[in-house]
Amino acid sequence: MCKWFLVFACFTLSSVPAVADDWLKALLLFDAGRYEESIVLLTPLAEDGNLEAQEILYAVHTHGYGVPVDHEAALHWLDLSAKQGSASAQDAMAHHFLRGQGVPVDVDKAVHWFRLAARQGHAASIYTVGVMTLEGMGIGKNYQEGWRLIQWAADLGDPGALFLVGVDALNNIESTEDFERGLGHLTRAAKEGERRASAVLGIVLEDFTEDPDHRVKSAFHYHMAVAAGCIDLIAAAERTLERLSDDEVEQLNYNITMWEPEVDPRDPEPEPVHCVPS
Repeated sequence: MCKWFLVFACFTLSSVPAVADDWLKALLLFDAGRYEESIVLLTPLAEDGNLEAQEILYAVHTHGYGVPVDHEAALHWLDLSAKQGSASAQDAMAHHFLRGQGVPVDVDKAVHWFRLAARQGHAASIYTVGVMTLEGMGIGKNYQEGWRLIQWAADLGDPGALFLVGVDALNNIESTEDFERGLGHLTRAAKEGERRASAVLGIVLEDFTEDPDHRVKSAFHYHMAVAAGCIDLIAAAERTLERLSDDEVEQLNYNITMWEPEVDPRDPEPEPVHCVPS
């Protein structure tokens, strides 16, 4: 999140010097963990309609960066950003109504916000509308339309959509190309942090002896799944690790170093879940 802040700040600085100065100061203070000082600068910017400042303040009050967690304040800033047209804010607002987080559950309002974001090409919202259409959740049930939306979201790189399209390809293998396409979609999803994709890749590759590196690849994906909170794959990760030679362990560690995402210590720990259906 911090790297994005600084990139955006550099762009903004070239256009509106006075405002940009406060914006850059706010981002640098936030990055340094001086949240209270950052909030002082961000608040007037957000009140003046700065979408990014509004979304940062939403995160500040949601996670308690320098202030107590305050869902009412968080939703205030999110609502302003969503109504000004931010697709990411609209998507977040939809999830609040879908899950009843800080607001009463209201599927109709969730669909409203998801659709607004989807019309702007927001991949995650397109995916969610597709799933809701498949399931007939607040939207008329339509398998073909739901699947069309999911495939569109996958084309845009949404990890959840890539996961579903990848699993569908593996479940309907008619040729080697289907298998490779399924692995390709799942690999892209895993790179974007979709832990279910990492789980499936670990399982599929564990005994896929046609690939000489299958054991290392399987161990790698199990490791990534467990690191993302898949508690049901801990034993599998340990089992595959024990089967590796010293050279393979070295290769595994290199792959982990190259691919494992950078973790912001301010981000919450991943929620422990079962990633493989029982």
